[in-house]
Amino acid sequence: MTQAAPVLVGDGIENPGNARTLLAAAGMFRTACVFRDRAGLADSWRGEPPLSLVLSAELAEHYAPLIACDNLPGAADVYGFRPAPGPRPALVVGNERRGLAHDIRTLATQAVQVPMFARTKRNCLNVAAAAAVALHYIARGGGGKLQHSAHPERRRPTLMLVGATEAVEVGSAIRSAGAFGWERILLDDRAGVWFGANRVIRSEGRAAARRGRNPIHLVPAASAGKAGYDEVCVVGLGRGDMPLHRASLAGGPRQLVVIPDESGVQLERQDWERLGKRVRFVRVDVPGVEFAYHYRLVASIALAEMARQVGQRPRVALGPPVREKVVYDRVLELLAQEGGELVYLEDLVDY
Repeated sequence: MTQAAPVLVGDGIENPGNARTLLAAAGMFRTACVFRDRAGLADSWRGEPPLSLVLSAELAEHYAPLIACDNLPGAADVYGFRPAPGPRPALVVGNERRGLAHDIRTLATQAVQVPMFARTKRNCLNVAAAAAVALHYIARGGGGKLQHSAHPERRRPTLMLVGATEAVEVGSAIRSAGAFGWERILLDDRAGVWFGANRVIRSEGRAAARRGRNPIHLVPAASAGKAGYDEVCVVGLGRGDMPLHRASLAGGPRQLVVIPDESGVQLERQDWERLGKRVRFVRVDVPGVEFAYHYRLVASIALAEMARQVGQRPRVALGPPVREKVVYDRVLELLAQEGGELVYLEDLVDY
């Protein structure tokens, strides 16, 4: 079931890069994107199209329901969420560091959140990535509910990010993966924007913070390496008979889910069979096919659905959680080198 996506509103967005990606997120779902500028965004904007600005009084007068997207008390999970009836729904996302302003929280008639699965830090998604995830589920009529499992770590598939062409985009995708609970990612860095990048490019993808929470182990993967996974699911926009919401993406560590950056990787020209016994192509459906492609947006939608299917432990304690095991390195020949890199969510820039 699909329906019109709400208008996207950026409240107090500071970074022009985030504003451009919010416009792309709205374009994915063929909806408008407007900004309430309380942080000087218009003064630094040099992009096209010109920003559409709105005042808080106009939000209250012209949009209903007004849905706040933030980790607020009583906020509903985005999984299964349906807006209240209204003539012109709007989804409001907040400032990158401080979230939504108090007056917007007061004006909002509903609140929705993207559940975070990381152990200690909740507010981890880039603002545009969170907007894309929320728009995806609202446009789908809410989609399925969050699953619950006594041992979700046994259901979590191995994740590989392939061929990113921009450090900022892959950094934000890694940030999303960590927020949704992945602690280990295979990274095929064939364009050299992460492991082999110079200092300037590296600084675009990560910050210099040294705090040690939510570590993510990035394992270099060779572009021509072989592996022996039971199933390989390649998730993207360009190919696939199986839509994302119908695909089974909680097959545990023996299932490999590959998310390629389609701005630099042509799906049909890759030897995906080298990675496993069975290969399936899973399609992320977005109505706005002409949108400006951003890897972080497609990856975050795919990761959100994977996390929904993997699920969380029920609130009633069923014993101590089981730590995730190293994922079948004995079947891999695609590891380019030992060790890799340990990064933290706090070290990844929020744009």
